[in-house]
Amino acid sequence: MNYINSTESHNSTKNIKWYTYVDNILDKKLKNFMGQFNISIRAKIIRDSVNSYIDFVQQIYQKEIEQEKFDTNYVHQLITNAIDNYVITPHFYEELKQRISPLKTLILMQENFIQNPPKLAENIENAKKGVMELEKLIKLCFEEPVISRDLENFDILHIEDNELDRKTINTYFKENGIDIISVETSEEGLDILKKSTPNVILLDIGLKTSKINGDKLCKRLKSKKEYINIPIILMSAIISVNNKRNILEKTGAEDIIIKPINKLADLELLFQYLK
Repeated sequence: MNYINSTESHNSTKNIKWYTYVDNILDKKLKNFMGQFNISIRAKIIRDSVNSYIDFVQQIYQKEIEQEKFDTNYVHQLITNAIDNYVITPHFYEELKQRISPLKTLILMQENFIQNPPKLAENIENAKKGVMELEKLIKLCFEEPVISRDLENFDILHIEDNELDRKTINTYFKENGIDIISVETSEEGLDILKKSTPNVILLDIGLKTSKINGDKLCKRLKSKKEYINIPIILMSAIISVNNKRNILEKTGAEDIIIKPINKLADLELLFQYLK
């Protein structure tokens, strides 16, 4: 086999034995490969192989260089954002345990009914139903619903961690014939939103007993197509009138009611969203 020697003139050649660089196994592997793909020129395939190998190694090296340029703070922020948007409520764990426990018992008892076909068939059907119920529960928790304004609507979803404020506002709207559901935490609010649709959300910003503050919850809901059209009215005692515009731009909320509410008439703002 002839190769051009880079140290000599272009026309000079140097004979290099194939067996200088390979053993019998590799030689046989090359012959089989050439036969399989009907390749007759050994020198060409060797050149192409070496060229491909060099390109491959260079690509790996280049990737390693690029990886060194990764912004670890940026990656950390991506992970943090993902965790913030991944909310599992405490209620879910309890419901999951309640569904799994009887299902597990049904499955473990199957072998006890091998000699009793009718009972075995009944047990299998019950296990199937248990699996379907478990699947529904998991979908309800982890999949965003397709909201229908025509089904399971109510007027106001009120999320407030102050019990006195929650009861006062709840009573005010119910006395005015408004269908309102009041909860303490953002997690409870998310549970309700997965099952039904309010016409408007009244949301306190400083939710101390929640994993997600009101402003963050509002921003999250407004970023999702399933919830973006639900008007959200924020409530806060820690913002000034001058800062109101910045909060609205940041969260996407429709309006803000500044606490404390000295006059319950301030809540009449919500009536315009209920028409």
